[in-house]
Amino acid sequence: MGVTHAGTGAFRAAGRQHQDGGQQESSDWRLQADYFGSAVRAPQPVTLSLEGGVLQITGQGFSERPAAAQVRIGHRSSSGRMLLTLPDGAMLDCPTDARLEQWLALPQTLERPRGRRRRQAALALIAMLMAWLALPATAERLVDRVPAQIDRHIGREMLSRLDQGWLQPSRLPPTQQQHLRLRLGQQAASHCPSVASAPWEAQFRARGQLGVAGAFGLPGGTIVITDDRLGPTSLSGEAAPALLDTLCRELQQVQRRQGLRTLARQEPTSLLLGLVFEDFSATVAVAWPVLSRWLPIERTR
Repeated sequence: MGVTHAGTGAFRAAGRQHQDGGQQESSDWRLQADYFGSAVRAPQPVTLSLEGGVLQITGQGFSERPAAAQVRIGHRSSSGRMLLTLPDGAMLDCPTDARLEQWLALPQTLERPRGRRRRQAALALIAMLMAWLALPATAERLVDRVPAQIDRHIGREMLSRLDQGWLQPSRLPPTQQQHLRLRLGQQAASHCPSVASAPWEAQFRARGQLGVAGAFGLPGGTIVITDDRLGPTSLSGEAAPALLDTLCRELQQVQRRQGLRTLARQEPTSLLLGLVFEDFSATVAVAWPVLSRWLPIERTR
């Protein structure tokens, strides 16, 4: 879904490559991606390669080979990344790549009748739910059925938007940033273990056009902390109690998937359609205009 289709001749050429030594011609192509095989585990770095009619996905102690017809192309972000859904529900977050898109495009132009009937039945069920319940309430009740990988994709997209104009790179040296990440992770695990156990990562930025110094969470487990929110004790390795309280509060919001629940209330149609068609492109697309209202940014642009 959402595939940009090339000309028929290009697809025929791609098909001939699959049939006539396509494995040899594609052996030099590699692409790095993040593999989301679980809703609770951190993403796993993998390497993608094209071998004949299958996509070779290789990670540490892991290998998967789905056919092109089994891989669905979802959202393409403004930061040059796209989201692929695998047949078992796992997802790949990878850079947008023309060769991969062309390889995947042809089999996705044909929709299987069984899949179409399932979606039609799901649409009918959603229509019944909408008739009995308020639409936002219906969407919010279904949030837990949305793959947790969607939260992380939304968080990456929002951080990319913030970096484009409202935030500046941190002035802290990279080695000090990494040291702070480790220390904050350890202290949060002691301060609020119930919410700090899920995967999360601190990202440091200079305030830029943020209205106030702050620490705030983005969907998927990214916590943005501005340089001036860090006190002298934090820089020496021990976070101030106020910072830890803020961090734990933001982690609690992330754990509750507060961002996605807000989207369900504000833009319920995008989430319901995503559940029906297994394509959350619309949900990701509306995330910034909806969720940025709650960020402490100055609207001067």
